[in-house]
Amino acid sequence: MFEASFWEKIKANDMQPPRDQPIDLLIEELEHMLRSPVEQTRDTFALEILGDWVLAGHCDHDLEDLGGRLCAALFRGLGEQESDTVFGRSFSALTLGLCIERDNTVRLLPAETVLQWLGAFLMWWELEADLRGVIDPHKGVAHAVAHGADVIAAVARSRHLPTEQARVLLGSVVVRLRTATTGPLLFGEDDRLAYATMALLHRGDLGAADLRQAIEPLNHLGRTEQRFDLQPSAYGRLNSLNWLRALYLQLRLGVQPMPWVADASHFGRPVPQRAEMLAALEHTLRYYSYWFA
Repeated sequence: MFEASFWEKIKANDMQPPRDQPIDLLIEELEHMLRSPVEQTRDTFALEILGDWVLAGHCDHDLEDLGGRLCAALFRGLGEQESDTVFGRSFSALTLGLCIERDNTVRLLPAETVLQWLGAFLMWWELEADLRGVIDPHKGVAHAVAHGADVIAAVARSRHLPTEQARVLLGSVVVRLRTATTGPLLFGEDDRLAYATMALLHRGDLGAADLRQAIEPLNHLGRTEQRFDLQPSAYGRLNSLNWLRALYLQLRLGVQPMPWVADASHFGRPVPQRAEMLAALEHTLRYYSYWFA
């Protein structure tokens, strides 16, 4: 285990891997640190350094195996609620998204590898039971929903993602929202999920019928009158409403690529049937409020 000063020196040196240590050993140590409940260890050191190394190509020699190990980490403690194991799952997912981002840039990986990663991700994504955002000032964020959204935003732009799997991802966003019943998502998850959905819609192979089919289950949810103190599913309704609003706004105003995305052309593609998609969202939103004219 390296001291904090070792990692601080790497950050101070423009994230350059030290020449006197085998990089594979350091990658392994950083993967382990992703599980830490200490925010500095996990976010400031593990995520920032390993994430930078992935995007800069320092992990290219190990990218396929690294992604496989991150997929395995998604299942450590899966099903637990309010335990520290959520950090390892959530931050492994976020790093997996960066591995996909790297492949989107340099095209290193075969389709079967990315699709295997996607299968593991989807299993974790729909089964994750700990959806807490910020835990406390010492432990920082867990943010499983937001980090999962970032994976979807990355894989949506993968050359390996077939149209049918893009439809599956669109439906999976709705599944995650409907089952997010442990509490409100208060820390930007709705915007991150909407952005991931926009990445899917900008592909050009999904139309208004696909969006309409995906959000149709939310119509019934919008009709229900629920109390948070009596029915946990009321949180699913609230979280779905917030996502619908965020998606409507992003589809109306447009979105742009994040700074770490090497190829900005994806979001330059027009969303097909955009007006029809907005109409589908308007239709569903009306189930959630009596105030709309």
